[in-house]
Amino acid sequence: MNYVANYDRDKIAKVFKAGNSEAIRLTKKDVDLLNLKAGDQIIKEIAPDGMSITYKKIPEISQETKDDIAQILNEDKDLVWALKDL
Repeated sequence: MNYVANYDRDKIAKVFKAGNSEAIRLTKKDVDLLNLKAGDQIIKEIAPDGMSITYKKIPEISQETKDDIAQILNEDKDLVWALKDL
């Protein structure tokens, strides 16, 4: 029985060789839907039975949030250094 025949062709991805690794292609539609660009990071979760993989995009942190974190760490740098060896 041909199980692939039961799926949309757009939902089928083929594993291919990429250097020393295996890779799965993302279609332009996938990339557009997830608003991905080169360099974006994603989280890969493999089901315990090994039958499915879920990819989740890691949201970008705004520059304002990065600045806030830097300010907090700078204000509490003595405390951070005191806790680093615990």
